[in-house]
Amino acid sequence: MAKAKRQHLFPCGHRGRGQVCHRCEQEALAAAQTQAQEAMRQAQKQTWQAQFDDDPIDLRGLPRHVVDKARLILDDLQQGQHFKALKGKRMIFDRTVIRIPVGHRYRLLCREQDGQLVPWRVLSHEEYNAYANNKRPVG
Repeated sequence: MAKAKRQHLFPCGHRGRGQVCHRCEQEALAAAQTQAQEAMRQAQKQTWQAQFDDDPIDLRGLPRHVVDKARLILDDLQQGQHFKALKGKRMIFDRTVIRIPVGHRYRLLCREQDGQLVPWRVLSHEEYNAYANNKRPVG
């Protein structure tokens, strides 16, 4: 008949038959993985925030897919692509203001100065409607 193995009381307070407390080992491993993931998330966040410094207009506070699309449009405009190729149109009430769609719910407004397009702001559809209906002045 096999001899029954005795359980130990580990310094952490847990009981078990092994040399070390496997429960505490798993908790320590999970805590280390969580800490590594948090550090990676913080590094990604800092990288993402640093990219906003290079933008010609403020894109903070916008969803990530809108920021990415707006950056592509701004790059195309900077390379000299015509705004009509980007589905842009002039505003009716002020012909120097040009709107370019950025996805379904956002618009990029630019002002034409001396033949150059100067990006002004990315607006949500609600904010854009107030400007399009000439309720707010474009500055």
